[in-house]
Amino acid sequence: MTQIATLTPNAHIDEAVQTLLRTSQSEFPVVDGAGKPVGLLARADIIRALKSLGPDARVSEAMNTTLPTVDRRSCLDDALRILQEKAAPAVAVIEPDGRLLGLITSETIGEMLMVREALPQGVHIGPWSRPAGA
Repeated sequence: MTQIATLTPNAHIDEAVQTLLRTSQSEFPVVDGAGKPVGLLARADIIRALKSLGPDARVSEAMNTTLPTVDRRSCLDDALRILQEKAAPAVAVIEPDGRLLGLITSETIGEMLMVREALPQGVHIGPWSRPAGA
């Protein structure tokens, strides 16, 4: 996923709740002022923080600071291996300078596989499959 909602460490949990309700995401990368990932806040973390810390708590108090990353040029197999080995909810895809580019989750991999399986043989989709302007 490259069109994702992110949170900042200083955001309040009530902002995370609002973001959860207005998107279809269940994992939210937490990024610093330079756009670099510093953690992950999952749906369960938001609910737990809301109950135990309240809506005014900061995202930094509830986020998981362990967010595996892969370079944007890594293959999908690398991300899948990390998801499995680390039992991570997501893997951040980063630019060479460390800025967040996207997020890979088990759910997005499942969606990709379903789409690929549904395509007729020899048909490809994506920005690389059509000439510009077609």
